[in-house]
Amino acid sequence: SRIAAWCTGALVHSDSIADIMADFGIVPVLCEHMRRCVNSTDAGPDDQSAAIYAIARMSRSIKIAKALAKGGCVEMLARCLNTAEDPQLLLWSARAVGCLMRPNSSGMAKMLLDAGIPAGLARLPSMLPTEEVEPLGAFAFAIQRFSCAEWGGGTRKALVEAGVVDSLLAGLRTATDEPYPQVHIELAYAIALLSDVGGSSIRKEIVSAGGIDILKQISASAATHEVAKVCNLAATSINGNVWSRNTASAKAALAHEWNGGCPDHVPECPIAMQSI
Repeated sequence: SRIAAWCTGALVHSDSIADIMADFGIVPVLCEHMRRCVNSTDAGPDDQSAAIYAIARMSRSIKIAKALAKGGCVEMLARCLNTAEDPQLLLWSARAVGCLMRPNSSGMAKMLLDAGIPAGLARLPSMLPTEEVEPLGAFAFAIQRFSCAEWGGGTRKALVEAGVVDSLLAGLRTATDEPYPQVHIELAYAIALLSDVGGSSIRKEIVSAGGIDILKQISASAATHEVAKVCNLAATSINGNVWSRNTASAKAALAHEWNGGCPDHVPECPIAMQSI
């Protein structure tokens, strides 16, 4: 079943393919498979990750996301984020949460907030070993989607109270010394978008927590020009004047990839090869 889930997710390369598979009734099947993996004592993190990967890949439209939520995937994702310790399981859970949201999908954002997703996201960086940086990119992706899905004070309040701002800065601090430029970029964009939707209260919190210094540090030692540019953009979204802040936030929003959201993934072969 693990291989079938990975393969199902790998098939979804476009919105049209996702729609065709949804018309064939794949959504309730994926939700039921995920439920069995999450609830089974025999299923390990690899099985659960594969099931969640298929969910994330399928969620390419508001219609399909609503069907997945109706199938119970939101509650199961919240459970994984709030209890799991495996880095890959946390990675795919955060990625799937982000994939469920689209611009102005306030209903979905509220459903995720009510399920306790922010608390699960907030704990993610603290659960990772130092060398595990890739899940921070999925964490940042979910924060970006939250910031674009619902611009009201409810999202801001829930994210702040859950500790997401502190976790975002902690994740950025952790990633500083690691050679993962794409993760640096995702975290910086998340800060830029969250500081926009969060208003002055979140900007002040980021400044007091040393966020500007961290962004400047990464920018100064950036391995690529793109990392430096995005870190400077995030810093401007926090401490610039109203015009430069709005411009920086708009650039961050335009840079976000809304086509899909879950990257291709080729897992390790589960079959042990033996030489004869």
